[in-house]
Amino acid sequence: MKKVILYILCVASFVIYAQDRVLFSISDVDVSVDDFLKNYDKNRLDSDTLSFEDSLQEYLDLYIKFKLKVIEAESLGLDTLPSFLRELDGYRSQLVKPYLTDREVSEQLLQEAYERLKYEVSVRHILIQTSGDDTIQAYNKILSIKKKLDNGANFIELANQFSEDPSVKDNEGDLGYFSALYMVYPFESAAYNTPVGSISDPVKTRFGYHLLQVNDKRNSRGEVKVAHILIRKNEGVKSVNPKEKINEIYDSLMLGQDFSELAKQFSDDKKSGSKGGELDWFGANKMVKSFEEVAFSLDSINSISQPFETEFGWHIVKFLDKKYLPSFNEIKESLKKQVERDSRSQKTRNIVLNRLENEWGFVENKKVKNMCFNLIGDDADVSTEIKEKGQVLFLFNNQYDASSRYVYQKDFIDFFNSFRTRLNKKTDMNTVKSELYDTFKAQKILEIESNNLESKYDEFRLLYREYHDGILMYQLQKEKVWDKAVEDTLGLFGFYENNQSNYMWDNRLYVKIYSAKNNKIAQKVLRKIKWGTKDDDLLKDFNKTSALNLSIEELTCAKGDNNLIDETIFNVEDFDFHSLKIGDSYSTAAHQIILIEDILPRSVKSLNEIKGVVISDYQSFLETEWLNELSQKYNVIINEDLFLLAQNKEVNILEENSITSNQIDDQSTFEKAFEIAVKKLGSSKDVYFGWNGNIYNTELQLND
Repeated sequence: MKKVILYILCVASFVIYAQDRVLFSISDVDVSVDDFLKNYDKNRLDSDTLSFEDSLQEYLDLYIKFKLKVIEAESLGLDTLPSFLRELDGYRSQLVKPYLTDREVSEQLLQEAYERLKYEVSVRHILIQTSGDDTIQAYNKILSIKKKLDNGANFIELANQFSEDPSVKDNEGDLGYFSALYMVYPFESAAYNTPVGSISDPVKTRFGYHLLQVNDKRNSRGEVKVAHILIRKNEGVKSVNPKEKINEIYDSLMLGQDFSELAKQFSDDKKSGSKGGELDWFGANKMVKSFEEVAFSLDSINSISQPFETEFGWHIVKFLDKKYLPSFNEIKESLKKQVERDSRSQKTRNIVLNRLENEWGFVENKKVKNMCFNLIGDDADVSTEIKEKGQVLFLFNNQYDASSRYVYQKDFIDFFNSFRTRLNKKTDMNTVKSELYDTFKAQKILEIESNNLESKYDEFRLLYREYHDGILMYQLQKEKVWDKAVEDTLGLFGFYENNQSNYMWDNRLYVKIYSAKNNKIAQKVLRKIKWGTKDDDLLKDFNKTSALNLSIEELTCAKGDNNLIDETIFNVEDFDFHSLKIGDSYSTAAHQIILIEDILPRSVKSLNEIKGVVISDYQSFLETEWLNELSQKYNVIINEDLFLLAQNKEVNILEENSITSNQIDDQSTFEKAFEIAVKKLGSSKDVYFGWNGNIYNTELQLND
């Protein structure tokens, strides 16, 4: 009984403590002072000139208005619409990425890739392919080749004899120069980590086992942009000699003809020819070696190579531009995307998966896994042979939601069957089962982590909520305010009619400004204006000898719109707008004559003239009216005492990252693991826990 009372008192004190941190409530929705202050800190601008107290008050007012709109959207069910859920899910998939990678390792991989991009390595290799699960034979074979090389055998001879890379017959194992992000990551690492002149240890990639001989390492030559003209080797056309034709084109270039036009007219590479022969930027190993060497040998813009031959035909190359590796900060974002797509991303993925396995208490039943593999045949769908879900394949000890705690045999079989149509008779089923199982297992681990990010990371919870609320608010604001102001033409016109005093033209003048080259011309222009000479005749007369003699500008302006008019007319002492007359003229020291063509007294602006401004004002009006309605509809209660403490900086923000449901429980003994499982989930033949690599249920056995 004492324990029960103590428990009730603890719960009651927690509830009181939680209530003490509620800054404001809107109906049944509470917002804690912690969430409020975290959002304030994130959104406050450095340029904010208000005092902290005033800034916090302003943010509270805005935040309450924002939450009113969100709560209204939820009450209307907008958060259940498929379009909303799809959009939110798209944002979530982007937001979770940083939490499913190891940031330290990712940064190391970025730095490593950038450092390697500074160099190019030249490599030969020998490949021994693997088949199915039997990699021992391939490994032993590559070891025997390595032993021969260590004893002085010739690398090229052994490559020609043993390498299973189909290109060996053409290149004798020589892959040329390449830089980072060009080869698969394990191969790249071996190439960069093996000293020049040395042979690597065996390297395993998805293609098999490799031995690498590093021939050279040089500073990166960067990338070049060139244009080319190609004349293909047409053995079947005896009347055309490609060498003679390319030499004729070269002679034309030397006589000054345009490279681009000749490429369009004669190049057999029609894709580049249509663009004047221009090719995309390229670096090492992107073109055939002879073409690459010529392109990189040109060192001045617009220089042109002599004709040369490749396996494709005869070329002439024009050098357009060259660029070297930018700074790390300049290419960091694009490099990050490349690394994420590259096989090296598996390194950080594996680190994360291993960490999450431990955090979530992953336990696998190997017997059940093998049984499941045996059930999956080459063709048959075996899901019907499994009773209901089958046995537990693996589970997560530290996840107490039963819907995601257990993964059953049928879950994997269904996953496997979704890939079955992509398999063919040549597929090694054992390899496929193993690879798909690893993929399935990784998916489940990442899925359970992703679904619990809100409880693990407070910053993610707030950010995800911000996206959730922002999308909802935008949709409803668009409907209630933005679109309505544009589409409600009657309402817009009524608002304009009721607020015409806000849309007034000040007193304005319609004037012409005659700008003369000198005072002599200005005086002649003034006389001719008074005689009634038309503007076209003035321009024709005075600009016979120079177009600079006279120019004429027309404009309508109020005071403050134009400095010249202000200085000459509006700002003169004892200025009286009503004393102005049409036809009045003013001369300036800059040889200009200002002629008043019309006088426009203060008047109402037409709706068409200022429709954009009126729509904006109408939107503000609609929003104010809408917020008044929401304030009446929902009860807003502010904890003024707590807010005052926040303004005085007397509130410590609580961090909520410590989530007990995700801590690794003490399962040092079977009895302890059993006790925890029963306590958390109850005793049943359908409740399971993992311990020491095995899975058990929690059904209690009663003694007779």
